Amino acid sequence: MPSKKHIDFLIIGQGLAGSLLGWQLIQQGKHILIADPCLQQTTSRTAAGLINPITGKRLVKTNGLEHYLPSAKKLYQSLSEFFKQPFLHPLKQVRVFKSNDEVLQWEKRQQQADYAPFLGSRLDPSTKDYLRQNTIGGFEQKQCAYLDTVPLLDQLRHFFLQQGCFISSKIDPKALTLTRNAIEWGDYQISKVIFCDGYQLKDNPWFSWLPLQPAQGEIFTLETDQPLPKEMVQFGKWLLPLANGQFKLGATWQWSPLNELSCDTSVDELLNACHQQFSHLKNARLIKKNVGIRPGTRDKQPFIGQHPYHAQLFVFNGFGSKGSLIIPWCSERFADYLLNNKALPDTLDIKRYANGCPAG
Repeated sequence: MPSKKHIDFLIIGQGLAGSLLGWQLIQQGKHILIADPCLQQTTSRTAAGLINPITGKRLVKTNGLEHYLPSAKKLYQSLSEFFKQPFLHPLKQVRVFKSNDEVLQWEKRQQQADYAPFLGSRLDPSTKDYLRQNTIGGFEQKQCAYLDTVPLLDQLRHFFLQQGCFISSKIDPKALTLTRNAIEWGDYQISKVIFCDGYQLKDNPWFSWLPLQPAQGEIFTLETDQPLPKEMVQFGKWLLPLANGQFKLGATWQWSPLNELSCDTSVDELLNACHQQFSHLKNARLIKKNVGIRPGTRDKQPFIGQHPYHAQLFVFNGFGSKGSLIIPWCSERFADYLLNNKALPDTLDIKRYANGCPAG
């Protein structure tokens, strides 16, 4: 019998999480294999890649931002230099006030020194056409950006193929055979398997006990001959201007069904919101609908770490809607954990849910 090919890590899923983790491990000289079914519509390929340090009605700074943002900028810049193509695009954002309570919250945050790098000045309704119907205006948000996710994933896939470490395959976890010291799958003997396959984790026989909270969402791409804002605009929904008169519009949230199918209510929800805020875009042409299922979690923190009873199995998942911001730093920490046994932050390590894991 021919001997099996040995690899250090099998990464299941080539979304942003699996791709950036694979990149980190290759940089450390590890032999990896990434398996992905190469679907056209996936969560990472649907996502607009927005990076927004301050979110929510209470204008809350993302916990861990002081780590996440520098790491994201550094990694995406290094990938741009390697592939000779820009991926991360800094872009100012304007947030429209939806109520006087939001104005009061903005005034409160303006007094907090740690928010100063991210909150800009208040905008009078007369300063922007799309604010004129809103008597309380809005404000600028700084250090925002968007990640051009699809080209980045395509370049990384091409790189992995060149390295001989990518296969187009959907792996059923039940097809993995766990032995005492390794895992066998097909012609491979694998030291460690890492699940980076998004919301599919809910059906994983080893990790379905983790409290995943997936949510389906839609993002549209439209085209217009009318002038577009030069900045991203948050107005309950969001508008992201692109080149050549195109813009993205998002996003919806749907807890069920999770069927990756577009629905008429999403069209009404997004387009009506857009037309109310940008009346001159009523004739914009809808050219693409993208549907994805975000792998959110109950405590809004990722799932990272080792299975409590099977030392060969790991998970790197649950990044929700902030993946573009937080995955770079988390991939560095996880690589350090895997290769140097350096502890993960308690807020990220799946040990926090270990009591819910069935034995065996």
